[in-house]
Amino acid sequence: MNDAACDLAYAIPWRTSGVRVGAHKSYLSGSSGLFRDVVPLTAFPDPRRIAVRASLSDPFERLLVRRAEQPSAIDVVVLVDVSASMAFEGHCNKMALAADIAEALAICTERTGDTFALLPFDSVLRPDLLLWKTLSRAAHLDAIDRLRHAKAEHKGIEGIAEAGAAIAGSRKLVFIVSDFLWPEEGARAAAEALAFHDVVAIELRDSLEIEDLPRWGLLNLRDLETGRHRLVAMRPSLKAKWLTLRNERRDRITRVLDANAREMFTIRDSIDWMRLTAYLLYGAA
Repeated sequence: MNDAACDLAYAIPWRTSGVRVGAHKSYLSGSSGLFRDVVPLTAFPDPRRIAVRASLSDPFERLLVRRAEQPSAIDVVVLVDVSASMAFEGHCNKMALAADIAEALAICTERTGDTFALLPFDSVLRPDLLLWKTLSRAAHLDAIDRLRHAKAEHKGIEGIAEAGAAIAGSRKLVFIVSDFLWPEEGARAAAEALAFHDVVAIELRDSLEIEDLPRWGLLNLRDLETGRHRLVAMRPSLKAKWLTLRNERRDRITRVLDANAREMFTIRDSIDWMRLTAYLLYGAA
């Protein structure tokens, strides 16, 4: 990984109620952090924070203290699609890109004090690749290494609903890394399972799947989900039709996910880390 990947950062537009000290805005008050307000000493008994000027000007003659906003940590969960379609390798290796993103996010959580969990899925939640939330850097590295060497060979994405049930509870920042070659019903199930969380969908696209296919010629194609082979006589009209169907399918999936998540971020062939960081911090690439 390059330096830009190690500098990946994210921000949340909501306040957390986590009790562990971290780097995100929270509902909690404390004696350190950004100034929040001034309250009576009886409400926040910390005489070290007495606000002398505010106390002298208080019409009720109360002793007031300064109260600060206590930054808190959050739980970060990375859901990685390891279904058969992720095995396609043309201009890029989707599984390698997914592992790079997971590693960059793990490094970021270590820097901010957030917990990190890695939950790969296909038709089920993959027990051989799971990492439940932890602060351990060694555990992060081990899980990401297992993901790098995993084979995407089983069809289906039903495991994402199982992942949603597994992370139920307090609000979390959830990343979904996938090519999103999903049925619309699967996307709806995912959106429902993760509706309570702050969801960031990251799409991995290989331009050789459709966009960079030749306009003319005989192509021996294999469906990675079913394993079926088919000889296709490619022509411009057929390529245009496939591209239209692919875009329509993506638009349907995007509409379903965007209803309960941030706008989908697309990576085509390689990761632009600066653009990804801008998206995660400011909501726009």
